[in-house]
Amino acid sequence: MRYVISALLVLALSLPCLATHILGGEMSYTYLGNDDYQVTLRLYRDCGPANTQGTALDAQAAIGVFNSAGVLVQTVHFDLPGETTVPVVTDNPCLSAPPSICTKQGIYTGIIHLPAGTGGYTLSYQRCCRSPALTNLNNNPSTQGMTCTVFVPDPDITGPNSSPVFSNDPPMVLCLDQTTTLDQLATDPDGDSLVYALSAPLQGGDNLINVVPDPPAPPPYLPVIWAAGYSETNQLNSVPPMTFGSQNGILTLHPSTIGNFAVSLSVSEYRDGVLLSQVIRDFRFLVVACAQAITASIQDQQATCNGLQVQMNNQSTGSTAYHWDFGVPGSTSDTSNAANPSFTFPAPGTYNITLIAQPGWPCGDTATSTWSVHDPIQVQFTAPPVLCPTQLPVPLSAFGNFNASANVQWDFGTGVSPNSNIASTTVGFSTLGSHAVSVTATEMGCSGSFTDSIRVFPLPVPLFTVDTNGCVPFQPVFTNSSTAWTPLAFNWQLGDGSQSSDSIPEHLYTAAGSYGVSLTVSTDSGCIASRTLSLPNLVKVWPQPVASATALPSVTTVLYPEVTIADHSTDAEHVDFLVEGQHYDSTRFTHTFSDAGWYTVLLTATSGMGCTDTASVRIFIGDHLFFAPTAFTPNSDDMNEVWKPSVKGARQYQLDIFDRWGHVVFSTTDPDKGWDGRNGLPGMYSYRAWLTEYGPLEKEYSGSFVLIR
Repeated sequence: MRYVISALLVLALSLPCLATHILGGEMSYTYLGNDDYQVTLRLYRDCGPANTQGTALDAQAAIGVFNSAGVLVQTVHFDLPGETTVPVVTDNPCLSAPPSICTKQGIYTGIIHLPAGTGGYTLSYQRCCRSPALTNLNNNPSTQGMTCTVFVPDPDITGPNSSPVFSNDPPMVLCLDQTTTLDQLATDPDGDSLVYALSAPLQGGDNLINVVPDPPAPPPYLPVIWAAGYSETNQLNSVPPMTFGSQNGILTLHPSTIGNFAVSLSVSEYRDGVLLSQVIRDFRFLVVACAQAITASIQDQQATCNGLQVQMNNQSTGSTAYHWDFGVPGSTSDTSNAANPSFTFPAPGTYNITLIAQPGWPCGDTATSTWSVHDPIQVQFTAPPVLCPTQLPVPLSAFGNFNASANVQWDFGTGVSPNSNIASTTVGFSTLGSHAVSVTATEMGCSGSFTDSIRVFPLPVPLFTVDTNGCVPFQPVFTNSSTAWTPLAFNWQLGDGSQSSDSIPEHLYTAAGSYGVSLTVSTDSGCIASRTLSLPNLVKVWPQPVASATALPSVTTVLYPEVTIADHSTDAEHVDFLVEGQHYDSTRFTHTFSDAGWYTVLLTATSGMGCTDTASVRIFIGDHLFFAPTAFTPNSDDMNEVWKPSVKGARQYQLDIFDRWGHVVFSTTDPDKGWDGRNGLPGMYSYRAWLTEYGPLEKEYSGSFVLIR
C-alpha cells in the first residue's frame, strides 16, 4: 500500500510537466582543452495558441554523462538563462504564415570535465512529450518523448574534437504546395568532413512517471514509432519526396499535406575516414496554408487643404520595394521608388495615385487612391481706419487665393446682416465701438477664415457754458464740456475779433455790447472730424456807471458844520453815500459834521445790471470851540455831576485841574472826558487847557470853577 501511495504522489507531482510544448532540440560541444568541454543544449518550444497552458522551457536541464560501456558517470544540470523568439520566415517571400505561429528557443550551456583514456562519452538529455497533433507518428505520439544526444570521442584515440554545429535554425513553418529549399548546413571547427542525412527522431522520457528523466536513460536509444506510410526516409508528405543533400546540407521538399511532422536531420563528422561524432537535429516541421504575403495599401488621405505637397504613408505589408505614380497627366517625372515619398503636385486638383508593392514580382500587389490637393484657403479684407457714424455704411472686399466661384460668407455679429454673401459687400453698425467682422471663403471643400475689427467712434461734440452777463471790463468764466474718444483741438471765436486754442479760454471784454461765441472742436485720430457750436449774443457786457458828487461848502468851520452833498453820477440807478459811518441813498442831502477835521464822503453808484463805480469827496471842517463851566455839583443827584469843558476842533488836547495849593487833581488828553470831583473838597479850583486845531493854530485857555457839594 505504501508503494502505491508513493507512486501516486510521484505521478501527481509530475503531472504539471506533462506538457506537449516541446518542438525539438539538438546537442553539441566544443573542446576547451585540459579535458574540458563547453556543452550546448538547444531546445525549441511552442509559444502559440496550441500551448494552451503557456508552458515554458524547464528552468534546468539534466544531462547524463555515460562512458563507453553505457554506464552513467555523472549527471550535470545546466540553468536556462532565458528564452528568445525565433523569427517565422517562409522560403517564398510572396507568402506569409499565419501570425499565430510562435516558437521560442532556449540554450542551456555549461562546462563538463571528461577525462581522456576512457574510450569516449555519450551525453544525453531526455524530455517528454511530443505533440499529440503529430501526423507522422503512431496513434499516441505524446507517449514518445525526445532524446538529444551526442558522442564525445576519446582524445587519446582521435585527438581533441569539437562537434559540428548547425549554422541556421530549423524552419518554423512550411507553406503547403510550395517547393522549399532550406539551408541546413553545419560548420565544424576542426575542419572534419561532414555528411548530412535524414535520421529517425529518438524517443526519450514518458508521459507517466519519467517525464523529465534525471538522470536520463543510458544509450542506446530507440527511434520513434512511425505512423503508417511514414519512415526515416519518408518523414512527411512531399511530392516529390523530401531530399537532404549528403554533401551540401540542402533540404528540398514540396509539402503536400497540412500537419505537424516529427523530422530529424543529422550531420556526421569524419576524420581520416573514421566517424567521430554525430549531431542530430530533432524538430517539428509545421505545414500550413500560407497567405499572400505582399499587400499594397495607401493610407487614406487625411487632409485635402494643406497645400500641394503630400507625404505618403505606405501601409503595404510583406514588401521591400515600391513604385509610386502620382497620376499627373502628361508627366513622366511624377514617380518615386521611396517607401514613403513626398511629392508636390503642379496645381490644385484631383489625382489618381498608384502604388505597386514589390514591382516586377509575380506576387506584387497594386493599390490606387484618389487624392484631392489644394493650397490652404487664404482670405482677407482690409479693415478701414476708425470710422465716424457719418461714414457708414462702409464697403468691404474679400481677397485671397480663391476664384470668383468661391462661396464667401460674411459675419458681422449679432443683429447685423451683410447685403449679400459675395466677396464685396457693405456694412453699417447702429452702435459705437469695436465690431468683430469675419469672412470665410470656401472652394473645392477647403475653407479659410479671417477676422478683424471695424471701429466706429462718435463724432466730436462741442459743448460749453459761460457766464453770460458782466460789466466792463468783463472776464467771463468758460466751462468746456466737449467730448470725443480721441484728443480734441479747440478753436474759440469770442465775438470781438479775439480767438483762442485753449481748452478753457481766458478773455477780457473791454467794451460794452453783445458778443456771440463759437467753439470748433477737431480730432486728428479716431473719428477725424470737426464740429462747431455757435451761440449768438451769448455774452452781454454792460457799461459801467460813472460816480460823481459835490459838497458845498467843501471847507467850513465847526461853527457852521452843515455841508450839502449832491450826486452827479451818470448811468446809475442807485447811489449810496457813506459819511461819518452814516449811509444816505438820496441824490442830495445836508450832513452836519460832528467835529473839525478832514472827512471823506464815499459815493457808490450802481447801474441797473449791477455794475458799480465809486467816487469820493474830501471836506475840511476847521476852527475850534472851547467853553468851560464855572461850577458843578458832584452830589450824586445825576445832575451836573462832572466838570467838563465843551471842546470841538481839537486835533491835540491837554487839560489839567489844580486845587488851591496848585496841586494837579485831574489831567486828560481826551476832550470827551471830564473831572467827577472824586475826593475833591468844596471850593475853588483852577484849570489850564491847551489845544491844537486841524491846522497850525495852537490855543491855551485858563480859568477857575467852583465845586459845590
